[in-house]
Amino acid sequence: MKLKLTTFNCENLFNRYALLDEPWQNRDYEKMVMAIGVASIASREGDLVSYATTEIQRNNTALAILDSEPDVLVVQEVENLYTLRNFNDEYLDDHFDRMILMDGNDPRGIDVGILVRRKFDAEVVAVRSHVDDGIGGRSVQRASRKGFGYLAENAVFSRDCLEVDLQVAGKVVTVLANHLKAQDGKPASVKRRRAQSEAVAKLVQANVEAGRHPIVVGDLNYDAGKAGAKNDGSLDPLVGHAQLSDPFGALEAAERWTHFYESEKSVSRLDYVLLDKRLAVKEKPLVLRKGLSTKCKKYGGPRYGTIGPKHTEASDHCPVTITIEL
Repeated sequence: MKLKLTTFNCENLFNRYALLDEPWQNRDYEKMVMAIGVASIASREGDLVSYATTEIQRNNTALAILDSEPDVLVVQEVENLYTLRNFNDEYLDDHFDRMILMDGNDPRGIDVGILVRRKFDAEVVAVRSHVDDGIGGRSVQRASRKGFGYLAENAVFSRDCLEVDLQVAGKVVTVLANHLKAQDGKPASVKRRRAQSEAVAKLVQANVEAGRHPIVVGDLNYDAGKAGAKNDGSLDPLVGHAQLSDPFGALEAAERWTHFYESEKSVSRLDYVLLDKRLAVKEKPLVLRKGLSTKCKKYGGPRYGTIGPKHTEASDHCPVTITIEL
């Protein structure tokens, strides 16, 4: 049996609430605060693109997912479970019938989630969240601070490491969905991303000892392919883990990139699927780039017909996919 697994950072996939639209005649409180669709945020300043542009962009996000044909999809930068449900219904034609997401620690409210394809023969047998794992065993302190929003202090994970055990073809496959600390040029960020990698590595080992097959999936927010002193080592506990392999090592180094950084017009590999070595991959891994902005000149292949230079791209990330033989 085959399991096709995709990870995709959807870039700021949020709910759209009724209060963001034109006033409704005779609307009431319940109507005003309803989540009525999905929204797209143009930048970290929080500016919303128009609803018409959102329709184009989120349709391209959906095309990138559907073209990847995943049985199991891991997503990052999604507001909440309602967003996934709205997106699955409006744009994916209910492609998925099982969706798992828990609110994490990010002040922007972006979370990681796991979706399972309709009619795919897999049973969700356990779910574990690590939002409350504290640094050095300390408790996580949470507060809403004026001007800064919601903050979680002492948390190991910036978002969550969401573990989902799937019973597939007589095996238990554990998907560890991640979105590690972003790069900001500060040593503290490197230190935290390294600590997160170490924490995930321990979870990998715990799953192996429990007889499960761990797969680390998601936006790990660093390109571990850098050589020598250029590599900050923050992902070493994962990319160097004795139990994990990197199927994308089968690709040429120049073809492993998964992310376009618009302000620097650069590309890098941020997205990973690290696989239990006891599992086999017989098909070539896939990086799907058809949803990238036309500003990305590194990619010269085909794009979706409605992709343009501004706010219509599927994401600044590419979905990456492996097919596992079980």
